Amino acid sequence: MEDETILVMLVQQYAKQYGITFSSQHLDDPDKKSRLISLIQAALAGERGPVTDEDLI
Repeated sequence: MEDETILVMLVQQYAKQYGITFSSQHLDDPDKKSRLISLIQAALAGERGPVTDEDLI
């Protein structure tokens, strides 16, 4: 499965649970995108709460 497909699936699952709580512009920055994916995975696993823009600064 392609990386972008996995990302879309993660974001869809996250949005279903939390809504969109961060700016999509972070997906354009490779470093922030990697951090965002990790944070989304942690949120979906119940290890943290929703991801915010402040988490990516």
